[in-house]
Amino acid sequence: MQNINTHIKENLAAVSSNVYIAPSIPEKKLNNAVKSMGLVDNINSVVAIFDNTAFGSAKDGFAITGEKIAIKEMFEDPFHINFCDLESVEHVRHVEKKDNGKEKITESIRFLKKDGTSIKLGSLLSCNYELLSTVLNDAVKNTSSFEEENQLITLSEMSERLKVAYLKIIINMAFSDDGMVDEKEFAEILLLMTRLELATESRFELRSYIANNDNHLSVESLLNEIDKEASPSHIKSIRISLVKDLISTFMSVNDGDYQNFEFLEEHKPLFGVSDDEIELAIEAIKLDFKMLKSDFTDDALTKGMKELSAKAGAVGVPLAAVYLSGSVIGMSAAGLTSGLATLGLGGALGFSSMATGIGVAVLLGVGAYKGIKHLTGANELDKVKRRELMLNEVIKQTQSTISLLIEDLNFITSKLNEAMQNHAVQDEKVQKLMKMVSALTGAASVLNKKSNTTQNSCIKLRCPIVLDHDKLKSLTKDPTKQQIYKLVMSFYEEVESSKLVDGKEVITKSIKLKDGIPTSQLDKLAKIFDNIGYFKAAEVIKGKVAGLFS
Repeated sequence: MQNINTHIKENLAAVSSNVYIAPSIPEKKLNNAVKSMGLVDNINSVVAIFDNTAFGSAKDGFAITGEKIAIKEMFEDPFHINFCDLESVEHVRHVEKKDNGKEKITESIRFLKKDGTSIKLGSLLSCNYELLSTVLNDAVKNTSSFEEENQLITLSEMSERLKVAYLKIIINMAFSDDGMVDEKEFAEILLLMTRLELATESRFELRSYIANNDNHLSVESLLNEIDKEASPSHIKSIRISLVKDLISTFMSVNDGDYQNFEFLEEHKPLFGVSDDEIELAIEAIKLDFKMLKSDFTDDALTKGMKELSAKAGAVGVPLAAVYLSGSVIGMSAAGLTSGLATLGLGGALGFSSMATGIGVAVLLGVGAYKGIKHLTGANELDKVKRRELMLNEVIKQTQSTISLLIEDLNFITSKLNEAMQNHAVQDEKVQKLMKMVSALTGAASVLNKKSNTTQNSCIKLRCPIVLDHDKLKSLTKDPTKQQIYKLVMSFYEEVESSKLVDGKEVITKSIKLKDGIPTSQLDKLAKIFDNIGYFKAAEVIKGKVAGLFS
């Protein structure tokens, strides 16, 4: 039996040019559709929408989740049909002969419910009704269970077991050509660990996997582990992302050459990717590395991303799938999304709603760009400043990797010390070397902690210590931003304080920033405030004015 989310994603787009498939649904359309169709609470589960409006607002039409289809016809209230209540979906073609001998043909689809009632849906713009009925009827007849899946998620937000299996396949590839993981391959794997935000224990497991190459798991078993952990509708995207990261790691030790990649050729049937999809991944890698060139301007990057998006469309792959693990030059998926938004490309390329959870913090673009543009005032500088912001994300990821490497060295040293004590190793030279290693890793840890504390204090300056709750609500009222509201509030707590007023003690309540927030989380929180325009009066006024007419 098929998965309904995957079935809709793979087949509904052929019904009409008015169909938009997750995660490539433009943010404005998604906001309008979920509000008008009563799906605000299901926004992350929307698989597809049919925009049945003349001007592209998506306020009329229908939207599909794994459990139901929500329908909003012009001037009518929205209603929902649960897939589990349907018996079938059929195509209706009505031919009426007019007095002048001509025929008037009207088409629609009819939802036949298990209770014997039926609902008709017609008046859809540019729709192949027969194909629509076939796709929906197939979904009803050949799906064993109807379940919603989070459609807006990046690889870093998936389970630890999935991410570990994903990286083990890349480690298998690194061993396959020469029986070892060399320093360049290892560096790529470390950067990928950072982009995927692996836990300490997971990183240690992967280092043990590299050290014990006699006990490597087969690619097939690792792919099965990924499939078991992943939502079915994400499997194809994960496969494409994996192939891209395999090619990138292979290229790192072959001077950028990706020919004669025997590991990929051998396992291509298991990955289930086509030659066109592989070529798309290669083009994405090439574009990433062009970004590092000094003569590559914002305009060139914008053009390159649009061309890559067109190729992805021709292949039938969401561009977000190619960048599910981020950019191969070091940006996380969220960092890339942020950078593309500064180029005005986020929504246009299907990145506007790519991540949830903490990843959503950077989906609105780097708000600081407007300030940079104003300060420079030079056209030539303006051409590269936005790309500079993306490259800063690369630097930040690299610094984070070094920081994690120090943490891991400390972790491994403590494990080694523990093992030596358990085995009562007394050799004087070994003990001396261990003391030196402990001293070095200890000093590195102190410096790393000092750097982290300084960064934390600096970043905290970009976050309000006392939160203006009304302002935040105004700036995050759209459905796609409501999760941002919840996220911000999780970093704050209500506190009481007292002060003397006219000799009397008065208790006041305020919402203050919590203590002890990790630097990486605080950085993303600061980005939220930058990107929603929390400190910009114009954005707040605009939000409040819009609220009066909504």
